[in-house]
Amino acid sequence: MDREIVHIKVDKVSKSFKNDNGRIEVLKNVDFEILKGEFLTFFGPNGCGKSTLVNILAGIEQSNSGNISFPELNRQPRIGFVFQNYRDSLMPWLNVEKNICFPLKLKGVSKKEQQERLDTIVSEFEINIDLKSKVYNLSGGQAQMVSILRGLIVNPEILILDEPFSALDYQTNLMLYEEILSIWRKLKITVILISHEIDEAIYLGDRVAFLSKKPASIFEILDSDLPRPRKLEDMGSKEFVNLKQKALNIFKNAAQ
Repeated sequence: MDREIVHIKVDKVSKSFKNDNGRIEVLKNVDFEILKGEFLTFFGPNGCGKSTLVNILAGIEQSNSGNISFPELNRQPRIGFVFQNYRDSLMPWLNVEKNICFPLKLKGVSKKEQQERLDTIVSEFEINIDLKSKVYNLSGGQAQMVSILRGLIVNPEILILDEPFSALDYQTNLMLYEEILSIWRKLKITVILISHEIDEAIYLGDRVAFLSKKPASIFEILDSDLPRPRKLEDMGSKEFVNLKQKALNIFKNAAQ
């Protein structure tokens, strides 16, 4: 992570939606910065607007007010997005390789270049999945890995993951934690991850950003100063337990 370079600047972003009773305010004056190459995790009360926030960051939704900028760039960065409902986001009529390459197809990239990019990421990350298999034949962990590779095929500068492990069992989660950290180390990209598990948020992130209850703003940002590279056994360390206690106290106050 380059602590001198601000990659994303979020300035007083607010968002509301219409409902039967008028409008509901989801985000209010959200302010924070993400550093280039940082792994930032978000944590907050259920329904507080975490997914809405990252959808705005990705350009999927528009804010009602405020601004998001990329100070070091004069253009929109390349963003890879991994959805929470990975099964629903994959196309069951396509096999694994066509699902992964689908964003390139939409951009009009030639089949030759699609294949070259696919071969590169499968080799680089040592992926052991049958590329000709239909996605409905995959385990949950394999299907989520396909979704992650689809986010990476666009050669992103920023990778956004919206609760990517929430529907998976604990053992699979631990395996994917290691895969995500390996990808982040190799590519040196900025990663933004929404989490609903405090251990996960602390273990993966350089910092944990806590959102308040709705309408959400940034309540506090906690530095996760565990040394890198991290190992799963670090979750049992005294340093981790101390960080978790701080995180729980912040969350308790944020949710009030």
